[in-house]
Amino acid sequence: MTRALGYSPAVFDRAQRRSPFGEQLRQWRRRAGLSQLQLAAQASTTSRHVSFIETGRSRPGHELVLRLARALDVPLRERNALLAAAGLAPTYTSHALADAEMRPISLVIERVLKGHDPYPAWVFARGLRPLASNAAAERIFPGLTTMSPEAIVDLWFGDGPFRAMVENWRDVVTAGVDALRRESMQALDASVSALLDRAERHLAALSEGPTARSTFPVVCPRFRVGDRTIRTVSAVLRFDTAIDVTTSELRIELMFPADDESEAFFRAAASG
Repeated sequence: MTRALGYSPAVFDRAQRRSPFGEQLRQWRRRAGLSQLQLAAQASTTSRHVSFIETGRSRPGHELVLRLARALDVPLRERNALLAAAGLAPTYTSHALADAEMRPISLVIERVLKGHDPYPAWVFARGLRPLASNAAAERIFPGLTTMSPEAIVDLWFGDGPFRAMVENWRDVVTAGVDALRRESMQALDASVSALLDRAERHLAALSEGPTARSTFPVVCPRFRVGDRTIRTVSAVLRFDTAIDVTTSELRIELMFPADDESEAFFRAAASG
């Protein structure tokens, strides 16, 4: 019957198997919520070509892979993985922060951390990997940069000292889980997904209760220190024009005082 219809079983079997690149592209496209036609329009190609690439009937060139990746906002690490899946050489370097090539980035980080004192600042890589902090950060969370990402999740989201010292803890951890969820959605990284699962298990263990309404424009910790409340505002510095994988994944987290009393607290802690 198969031969009568003009099919070869081997050819039919190969047609049903997607290429490694096609599988990854399809996953990224679906995650972005785009049709083949929409992706094709954004990547300056045709929906027919996208379909052929996803099914393995066509093999993309280097430039097309990068156009597709940019259209899907794929992180640099995963762009290299897409290139490898297509049998192509990686485009983006991935230097260690201590490498000579990264010296300009290291200098920026050092200057930001030092210049931000007496307010806390931390440097994280993807997946809550702590890399550095300034003196003010060590005063508020001593030893944080020596902890594993899993331990940091347990500290922030679990029932422990962080919960005890933060007045708006429920709001802070809910926002933190949302941030991890966005990071997990952006990158197909099993380690980040595992951290999200860990944080969500902590959040699921919370007893239900009302969430305090706030007129403050951002969710940031309010710390209890004795009979005082230290209000903070946090911001994140990134290298948005990075063409190196390591640099693209760096986050410099900066904590600022939100009022004069909190300002005085941080300055007194630094001088004491």
